[in-house]
Amino acid sequence: MGISIKAVVSFLLITLIIPCVRAQREGNRIQSYKGNGMYWQFKGEPVLLLGGSSDDNIFQHSSKSLDEELEKLVSYGGNYLRCTMSSRDEGNEYPFYKDEETGLYDLDRWNDLYWGKLDYFLEATKKKDIIVQIEIWATYDFYTRPWHLVDDQTPWERNPFNPENNSNYTESESGLTSIFRSNGQSLINPFFNTSLPLPQPFNFKTRPVLLGYQHKFVDKLLSVTLKYDHVLYSIDNETQADPKWSVYWAQYVRKKANEQNLHAEVTEMFDPFDPTGGAVEGAVMQSPATHFFTLRSNVNVTLNDPENFSFIEISNNNAQSGQVHYETSLYVWNKIQESGIPRPINNVKIYGADGDMWGGETREGIEKFWRNVFAGAASVRFHRPSWGLGNNQIALNQIKSMREFTNSMNFFNLKPANHFLSQREENEAYCLAGNEKEFALYFPANGNVRLNVPAGKYEARWLNIQSSEWQNSEVFQLPGNVKTPSDDQWAVIILNIE
Repeated sequence: MGISIKAVVSFLLITLIIPCVRAQREGNRIQSYKGNGMYWQFKGEPVLLLGGSSDDNIFQHSSKSLDEELEKLVSYGGNYLRCTMSSRDEGNEYPFYKDEETGLYDLDRWNDLYWGKLDYFLEATKKKDIIVQIEIWATYDFYTRPWHLVDDQTPWERNPFNPENNSNYTESESGLTSIFRSNGQSLINPFFNTSLPLPQPFNFKTRPVLLGYQHKFVDKLLSVTLKYDHVLYSIDNETQADPKWSVYWAQYVRKKANEQNLHAEVTEMFDPFDPTGGAVEGAVMQSPATHFFTLRSNVNVTLNDPENFSFIEISNNNAQSGQVHYETSLYVWNKIQESGIPRPINNVKIYGADGDMWGGETREGIEKFWRNVFAGAASVRFHRPSWGLGNNQIALNQIKSMREFTNSMNFFNLKPANHFLSQREENEAYCLAGNEKEFALYFPANGNVRLNVPAGKYEARWLNIQSSEWQNSEVFQLPGNVKTPSDDQWAVIILNIE
């Protein structure tokens, strides 16, 4: 029986169309900007990621509450959210089915409500072009932090992976203990050792049982998230686990994406505050006496492994303050330049709010938001209260001003350029520049610095950051001094017009 011409034509059309559709979709996915790999592009266009939210896992919120928060964020120019796959807060859903009679979870069955919430969240953010940065393993869901107590139980004591809480394995079968007293800094839960080479802290024969269920969870997560083009992946939240764990899961996620002819953007978020390893004088760092694993598990792991980690996450650097904060951020930017492999630097958590748990200040949180961008960061997001400003009105106004400011210049062609400044006091001003024709300055407060640029006529446009209002343009000769119009926080674009 012969093959009809219609069938042949249909086959040829399919073989031609499918690769084109795949290529178009891959081109639309969030990825490093082709024109400058230090930034992101989405739907083929460069994009600066700006955000703030009321929680780290807002996919757990009601659809009404979520929709309202997304609408508000977008209305102020925001396009970036954090999504920890966390269930430790009161009222949160867990990913697994729970038998109400036994009170035990079944790790072979899913809680459709949890996954439905995640899918709704991703669909809603997709519609609004909001980039989502997912943290696969919500670190502190597996530890005993006191401020996460619910009904006198720690997160680990409530966790479905705890052998006491599921019908799938025992302590001896999984290598886990039901009672595990650690905050994740002085002792690592064996949960985070399953992918490590021998020797292990538990019997090798039991390891595949737990690892198999970890695979099931990640496979389920990816079956939902890989359908979407606006998702970034971080393996953990501020972890101190062995970096081999991070590499294992980064490779696993990328492999699963590759099987669908997709590329997944993956990073790891490590716990240490100082990403420079002491290279910047005055940088704050946790003591190895209390944080045993900071020398092993730090930003250098992602910096030195571009094959497995396609972007750098330095959120905990936002424990720094003042000019030191800028210098530590810039250190990471410079290290990437030296590597010759440009990769975006993300800050999914900006700390700093009056009365936060570290004694921080709102003013400092605002400055960190701007300093990171002037140090070359590709994303900034205000951390949830009380650690940060979240999505309160102050945060939203800052997002609006940053979007207004960066949209008014050739932002993605600019680089950190404080070398153009002199007569500058500590933390007085910061500079971005491109081709010695366009300059951007940020002043945290009243400032007066000398801008050493090629001689000529320049136009300056000042933005009052607090009010998001532009001042009238002024024309003057440079090199010379640039002085803020008042004591407020200011940003200025300076263009050579000769």
